[in-house]
This record gives sequence, C-alpha cells and structure tokens, in this order.
Amino acid sequence: MGSSRKNPVIFLSSGEPSGDIHGARLVRELRKLLPGARFLGLGGPEMANEGVEILIPPEKLAIVGFQEALLHIKQVLDIMKTLVRRAIKEADLAVFIDYPGFNLRLARYLHNAGIKTVYYIVPQVWAWGTWRTHLLRKYIDRALVILPFEEDFLRKRGVRAEYVGHPLIDMLSEDSDEVERDGDVPHIAMLPGSRVDEIRRLLPRLINIREEIRRELPGCRFLFSLLHDEGLGSQLEAHDTRVFRGRARGILRASDYAIVASGTVSLEAGLLEKPMSVLYMLSDLSWFLGKRLAKVPYVSLVNILLGREVVREYIQHIDEKKIAREAVSLLLDPDLYRKKKEELRQLRQILGAGGATRKAAMRIAELLG
Repeated sequence: MGSSRKNPVIFLSSGEPSGDIHGARLVRELRKLLPGARFLGLGGPEMANEGVEILIPPEKLAIVGFQEALLHIKQVLDIMKTLVRRAIKEADLAVFIDYPGFNLRLARYLHNAGIKTVYYIVPQVWAWGTWRTHLLRKYIDRALVILPFEEDFLRKRGVRAEYVGHPLIDMLSEDSDEVERDGDVPHIAMLPGSRVDEIRRLLPRLINIREEIRRELPGCRFLFSLLHDEGLGSQLEAHDTRVFRGRARGILRASDYAIVASGTVSLEAGLLEKPMSVLYMLSDLSWFLGKRLAKVPYVSLVNILLGREVVREYIQHIDEKKIAREAVSLLLDPDLYRKKKEELRQLRQILGAGGATRKAAMRIAELLG
C-alpha cells in the first residue's frame, strides 16, 4: 500500500459532474503543496485533465435514488471491487467527494484496510439519513464540510469535522462566463440538473412551463443548460430559445429569473441573486422513502441556509401552470423582484469568504504528515 510521504498516492472518488469539478480543483491545490503526489480513482474529464488516473468513468454510476440504485446493484458492486483493489494496493489516503450512497460503503473498505480517509463535501445527513453520521464517525478520519452549520452538527455526533468554506464562492468569482442577451426583454434560465434521471424527469416539464410562460408573457427569451437532451431536441428548438451545453453560470448571469433543479445550481442562482423556482422530482418509490427520512422543511440549499422559504419549491408533483404564473408575476412586479434579490444577497454573508478548496488541500496535506 502507498508510497513515501514525499510522493504520496492519493485516491479520489467522485461519481457525478459537480464532484468531478470539485475533485479537479482539489487536485490542482494539492499539487501546489505536494508536487510529487500521484492521483487515481473514480472521476470524470475534469479530474482526468488534472492528471488523475481515472479507473472507472462516472457515467457508469449516474444513478439517483433508492429504486434506481437497486436496479443496478451488480454493476455498482463490480465497480466497487475494482476501486477497492487498486486503492488498497497503492493509496496512502482516500478523498471522497459527495456521492454518499456509494462513497460511504467504499470508505468502510478503505478505512478498514488502513488507508487514511477524508470526506470533502459530506453527505447531507442533517437533511435526511441521520443514521449515516455513525458511518462518518467510524470510517472517516476528517470531514471537510462546506456549509457552516455542518461542523457543529457533526462534531456533536463525534465526527471530526471542520468547516472550510464553500467552493462556489471562488468558482463564481473565477468564472466570468457571459451569455449574450437577446434584446431588452425578460430572460428565463431553464436548468434541469446534471444527472441523466434528473434531466429525464424535469426537461419535459420545463418545456411545458415554457409554453405556459409564452402565453402569459409573450416576448420572453429562454436559455436552457443541458448535458443531454433526452431525445427532446426538436421540441426545444424555437425562435425564443437557445440551448447550451453546460454554461449554467453564464446563463444565470444573463437571466432575470431561473427555474432550476434542486441542488448546487439553486445555490449558484442564489449567490448570483437570481429569483427562482426550484424543482425536485424522484421516482415515486424513492420519494415515498425519502419523505419519511427527511429532517428539514426545505429541499433547496437557498431556503435551508436562509432558514425560511425565500424561493418557492415544487416537489414531486409539479404544477406547471403555477410555476409559470409565479415567474410571470415576479417579473411584472419590480418591488417584489427587488425584495427577492435583497433576501438572496444574505447568502454570501452566511457562507463567508472564499478559499475553501485551498483550505481543504492544506488539511489533507497535514493528514499525510
């Protein structure tokens, strides 16, 4: 296992596009502190570009929810075996990035094999799945958290946690992508998320919401950010619609209102002070089980951090007409629109200064000695 501390081998596990980006940024900072380090694990193109040896491409793990994971259990276990074998053979330390259903199981194997373990962007155990805190306590040597209240929550439960800041603060200031606006008319961002299942469920509904908004507020422009079009490309094409591959921040900056999937993108929209509607949808079985485990009154990080419903959430059974009406009424009411932006401005005060990725890299380097 492993190598000299001067040239450590660091294993990383990230199962989806957002984690791939965070993993790549972390590797970049770690190289500054540990120029002789070698990196391998589960990741995507961003981590590969930073020189990480990718053992399994992440699209093999693009699974959301209880029901979806059960349907792919053999595939998941085969991937797990491959990763465990290589990590035990070579790694000095393992870093797990988000993706809890898979990563917590992987952490158990690697911790029991004597590999030091770090969780960066921990599971949201305060929201649901509180039982997972004992797994963090037992199998994770250091939890580096990105939401300020997580440190206290986890420390009270015996987890070695530290708040390092939220990486989005730096990412938003570094990324100056600008999408050009098309005239002085309202622009609406349509962001159905990054996971295949998420896009499959939300994209048809966003297309219907677009139709409703067109009826109530003709002349709007719609900006879609898509990683996959799920065979709906022909329905998306229209004189008032532009479709981009990614570029969510550029789209959000160009927009007056956003209709987004619950997740990191809703926090990005909030930090850019964009009034929004947040959509959340799982399979019926996943929702039935998740609802019973939920410990918080909201699904969006914006409302959770602000402690109240500043942005409207539409969960599971999505009322397309109602979402369209809300967007139109806010766009036509300057005072209410300004009030929403002022409320969203508080998010930056809550999350604090930047430097999260650099701080996380420093803690990992310290753990390696």
